Amino acid sequence: MTEKSSDNSDSTSDAIVELQTKVAFFEQHINELSDVMYSQQKQLDQLNIKYSNLKNHLAAMENAEQEDAADPSDERPPHY
Repeated sequence: MTEKSSDNSDSTSDAIVELQTKVAFFEQHINELSDVMYSQQKQLDQLNIKYSNLKNHLAAMENAEQEDAADPSDERPPHY
């Protein structure tokens, strides 16, 4: 009966060690994924700022173009 207890204890101990190993593995990968997500969020924030700046710049260019076209006194007559 002691042999059976010892075998059962060893298998339980082995199972606990295996579970602890898996938990450590998952914790490491969760931390790595968290770092990647943080980096990607930072990059997304930077891209959103650049997109907003480009959109504003384009709108300003379009407004300037419309203002230039709206003033007929600045246009050259067709015979030039």
